[in-house]
Amino acid sequence: MKQRKPWWLKAWEMIVPPMTDFHALLGEQAENLEAASKALQEYLEENDPALAAPVKEHVRAGHQLRQRNLALLHKNFITPIDREDIYTLAMNIDHILDYLKNTVREVEVLQVEPDHWMQKMAEQLSIGAGVLRQGLKLLQDGMADQVPSSMTTHHQERHIEALYRDALAEMFGGEEYRLLSESSSDPSGRECLQFVISRIKRREVYRHLSNAADRLDHAGEALRDISVKYE
Repeated sequence: MKQRKPWWLKAWEMIVPPMTDFHALLGEQAENLEAASKALQEYLEENDPALAAPVKEHVRAGHQLRQRNLALLHKNFITPIDREDIYTLAMNIDHILDYLKNTVREVEVLQVEPDHWMQKMAEQLSIGAGVLRQGLKLLQDGMADQVPSSMTTHHQERHIEALYRDALAEMFGGEEYRLLSESSSDPSGRECLQFVISRIKRREVYRHLSNAADRLDHAGEALRDISVKYE
């Protein structure tokens, strides 16, 4: 037989509702982010238009999780960690999803063929998202003291920035550019225009991946700050 709650406990819970487990809720956001990052990585590696759908679905699911978490944040009087910290981390995770979605959208709209630079950046994003998920799991399990040393999202961000710069350098230092710029060659205006447009399109995709890396770093910093406060 199920034991009934005493009247005083019911009255207390009406005044002060049980504390919502925001560690677990943020963990769900991080898990979905990791799944979205892996889906993007697969999409860019396989160059299959059908694989864009899983990325978009994870983005939609992530936005719903963010809306749920913020709604609960507004309703809860007491939270296990600072309200501002919860909001910052939830929004940073959500912003990463926006850039993943924009990456897919630009590839589709601009008809850009994914290259090895995009694939390498997406791989690092997947690694960083996994690091963020693991850090939130440590926090949820009461091991906040282990979070700062496990947060390598800054390394992933720096790696992606290095890839971004190398990709830009290659765009105007490759064989195709050399042939166009040789004095002995006489490229047509159409060829020059196509060359420039193709580079602009690719740079747009690179930029979204780079921006996602920036937000990933911000999310890692937010989690690191939380862990220092509550270790």
